[in-house]
Amino acid sequence: MSPSYSTLLQQRTVAPFWLEFLLDAALRAGVDLSGALIDLGVSNEDLENPQSRIAMTVEDQLIRLALKHSNDPLFGLHMGEAIRPRFMGELGYASMSSATLRDAIELMIPFMKVTTEYASMRFEWKDEDLWLIWDSDMEAMPTYPMRIDANFAAAITFGRWILGQSYNPERIHFQHPAQGDPQEYKRIFNCPVAFEQPENAIVLSHQLLDLPLRDADPDVHKLARSRMQRAVTQYHARDNLLDQVRLEIQKCFQQGVPQLEPIADELGVKPWTLRRQLRAENTDFSSLLEEERRRLACDWLLHSQRSVNQIALDLGYSEQSAFNRAFKRWFGITPISYREQGREAPPPV
Repeated sequence: MSPSYSTLLQQRTVAPFWLEFLLDAALRAGVDLSGALIDLGVSNEDLENPQSRIAMTVEDQLIRLALKHSNDPLFGLHMGEAIRPRFMGELGYASMSSATLRDAIELMIPFMKVTTEYASMRFEWKDEDLWLIWDSDMEAMPTYPMRIDANFAAAITFGRWILGQSYNPERIHFQHPAQGDPQEYKRIFNCPVAFEQPENAIVLSHQLLDLPLRDADPDVHKLARSRMQRAVTQYHARDNLLDQVRLEIQKCFQQGVPQLEPIADELGVKPWTLRRQLRAENTDFSSLLEEERRRLACDWLLHSQRSVNQIALDLGYSEQSAFNRAFKRWFGITPISYREQGREAPPPV
């Protein structure tokens, strides 16, 4: 038997920036939830710490209060319509500085779970349209429709904002019935909206995907993307030793070549203990370091303006020729060929 949504609520969390988004939307609707926040045991420190996680039991109670006291059955839709980059955590500035809408969407998919654990996001190509689909095992939750309304309205509103023009999706599919006036959905999405469908999906024309973004900036994007990737790794690393080591390796690349000893110190263990723990996971520090170098090399070649020589130095190679040899060993091609192939290049596995 699958667990009830109440059990799942106790097991799952949301990011503090999502909770700030909710609190701001409630306040704009005339509902001050600050007192309820204190009663539920959430402090300002919890909200201000980007590494903290808030229990979904707390967040769900706040959503219920917002729905009740705002007297707005479309509270979620209106919440999403007021999205701002600061309510998206590290994803906000990484996506808005991306080169194209396609790049921004690619960042959004793995970051979904960091925001809130009620759903995951995937994509499918159907004919020439891209379907962004939200999957969840919490569909029985009474606040589920509000969450989907908020996420869909936020995705479309933010997409229009970063494009600098009011482009519209091809259509919107909701599993739930309309939570209020269907015309309000059509006003926000400005496309056909279908309810009680098999899946929750935003359907986009492929022609939108390669449109340039208004605030595209390679330098800003390099920094913002790095921060976002660390946030994703940090989220997955909470109970996973290998991901914790990977996260520390990512941090060390900013200062030089990662070394096992300072990373062990950062994790609060002796170097020999960390080596033993890694052996128990059938790996070692050198293997994890090479995996991270390989992943970062692919990412920087495809998504940054750094020269191949600069990438080699940033990854701790003494010279470009050593990096070229390593890259050819990984993928059978040179870094320059990989960059030229672009999206047709082999994946960083």
